[in-house]
Amino acid sequence: MAEARIVRSSEGDVYEDLWRFKHGSLRGGTFDFMVGDIKYLDGPPLHVHRDQDDTFFILEGVLTVQVGDEMFDIGPGDFATVPPGVPHTFANIRKDQPAVKAINLMTPGGLDAQFRDMALISEAPDDPDAVARMREKYGSTIVGPRLSEKLGLES
Repeated sequence: MAEARIVRSSEGDVYEDLWRFKHGSLRGGTFDFMVGDIKYLDGPPLHVHRDQDDTFFILEGVLTVQVGDEMFDIGPGDFATVPPGVPHTFANIRKDQPAVKAINLMTPGGLDAQFRDMALISEAPDDPDAVARMREKYGSTIVGPRLSEKLGLES
């Protein structure tokens, strides 16, 4: 029988500075639920998920999201979801605001296992091929640059 899970505000699994996993496949879940504080210029390269819907709900701040070739600014209370196979990325591109607080829901789950394994790889010397193989194992493929790079905002 499945058990309820209570995760307090300071609790959760953290594999990198960006997301705190409150629930995920590594804990027996069918989805990944994360809370993140997205600092200025934080965000992944343009990518696609083979099997997962990638969903965002903004709690504080304004997050810029690229879906395909379109860009959207989403703020508190806004919701965005990207189906499998659609290129997307996001970043906090506003230098004058604090970190954007967002909820990220991945369905089905499995991204937590990718983040855990990527954290293990990051302890080894940089090996882009190993990183690409790891992403592919979990159905994620990089297809373009980070939003900050695309917009010429790299510091």
